[in-house]
Amino acid sequence: MMSETGAAACDIVQLCDVKTLDSVNSLKLVDLARAGVTGELVCSCERRGARIYLQAGRVAWASDCRFHRAFTSHLKQHARLDPPAIEAVVAECRATKRPIGEMLVERKLATEEQVRAALRHQIEFALHIGECQGEGRTAFIPHSYGAYDVRFTFEASELLSEQGTALSELPPRVLAWPHPRSQGCGSPARSAAR
Repeated sequence: MMSETGAAACDIVQLCDVKTLDSVNSLKLVDLARAGVTGELVCSCERRGARIYLQAGRVAWASDCRFHRAFTSHLKQHARLDPPAIEAVVAECRATKRPIGEMLVERKLATEEQVRAALRHQIEFALHIGECQGEGRTAFIPHSYGAYDVRFTFEASELLSEQGTALSELPPRVLAWPHPRSQGCGSPARSAAR
C-alpha cells in the first residue's frame, strides 16, 4: 500500500518529443540515488507504470508492463543471440536467482558492452512510462534482491540527463520525499528482464 506522501500527480512532460517520467518522479529518483538507497521506486498511474530498482543508489534495472522483454529483444538483435539460447539462460537465472546479464557475460554469449547496452535500453523504456490520465502514485519500497555487479548498474543522474531532464535545475535534496526506511511496504515481484 502506498502512503499519502507517496502520491503525486502523474504529469508527463515533453522533452525532445519523447514522453518521460514527470519532473516530480525524476526528483524522487535522483534524491533516492543521492541517498544511496537499495530498493524499488514504483511509479504508476491508470494502466501504466514503471519499477526502477536501485542498488546502493545506482540503477540496476527497471521495467514496465509494456516493454518487459526489451532487454532480451535488444540482445537477440544486437548480440545476435538465438532465442532458445537466451531463453535457456533466462530460465536458469530465474530458477537460481542470478542476474541474467552477468551469466550471459560469464558464458561468453554476450559482451559486457552488449549487456550494458541492453540494460540501458530496457531502463530507457521504463523511464518513458507514457501518458497518464489523472492522478498517479509513487512509492519507494526498500528491498534487496542480492548484489548486482556494479559494471551493470548506472548513475540515475546520467540516465535522466540522457532523457533530457535538466539536472542542473534539480535541488540537492528533495525535502518532501520521506526517508525510504520509514515506509513499510510489501515486496513486489522480481523483474523478468534481468
